[in-house]
Amino acid sequence: MASGRIVFFGTAAVCLPFLAELHAGFSLTRIITQPDATGGRHHRSLVPPVRTFADRHGIPVHQPESLRDPSLAELLRQDDIDLGVVIAYGRLIPEAIIGIPRHRIVNVHFSLLPAYRGAAPVARALENGERQTGISVFEIERRLDAGPVWSQLPVAIAPDETAGELTERLGRLGAPFLLATIRQILAGATRPIPQAEERATLAPMLTKAEGRIDWNLPAGRLADQGRAFSPWPGQFTEEQGRRIRVSPPRALAESTDLPPGTVIRCSATGLDVACGAGTVLRIAELQPEGKKPMPPLAYSLGHPLPDRLR
Repeated sequence: MASGRIVFFGTAAVCLPFLAELHAGFSLTRIITQPDATGGRHHRSLVPPVRTFADRHGIPVHQPESLRDPSLAELLRQDDIDLGVVIAYGRLIPEAIIGIPRHRIVNVHFSLLPAYRGAAPVARALENGERQTGISVFEIERRLDAGPVWSQLPVAIAPDETAGELTERLGRLGAPFLLATIRQILAGATRPIPQAEERATLAPMLTKAEGRIDWNLPAGRLADQGRAFSPWPGQFTEEQGRRIRVSPPRALAESTDLPPGTVIRCSATGLDVACGAGTVLRIAELQPEGKKPMPPLAYSLGHPLPDRLR
């Protein structure tokens, strides 16, 4: 087996479970992360979580403004790297860097590629009512999420699981799965398989505007969106010009001939609203701007609900 010398590219906190596994199982020669950012009311320096990890464990860390810096490529060549791993780095890796490790660079994607290539694979799978997703370890190339796949792990989606919950669970499963895949790669026990381009689908980044509820959609679709958009951007409606966030709703097994958006009932069990195709949606909590979430019945005592939501 090869020595297991690995360079890691990553920035966000989601990288940390993967880093911990890699640090325990292999030789992390170097960590590449983005430069410190500035944010907050007092414009303080925000250190990437990955840099904090590197400093704590005494791993050399670099925060280049550009990966095209020739000095960085020279450093990596001197490291005699077996494999590169990139997770939530935030920038594309140039070809000059991809070709340095013996086995190039792999990435972890939370879908069964070629399905749901892009920035929001978990949310888009939930939005489309999928019952299964997975984890793919694939070799990066110039095209987004299109490189050959080294290994995949199918994962069933729980009925009420939100995007935040599913992402966290995939992260816990993904770290040991990546480790096992890397061992196979370094041992020469597996080969990457090209993706079937004709089956590729896209998972574009979420936008805040998508959170606005379209009552003309069927209740099942709105319930799927509620799970997909939790925690961000969330689902919301408006009442008298006020934006009201709603908890992930659920579709009821009943029908109605009322126009979409009509408030059917507001009770201790929730707010039931007519939706497209004669379906009914139940909302358990409402959260006005600047307020805590509350049952719809409690909200209605101080803010009478209209006959129809828009």
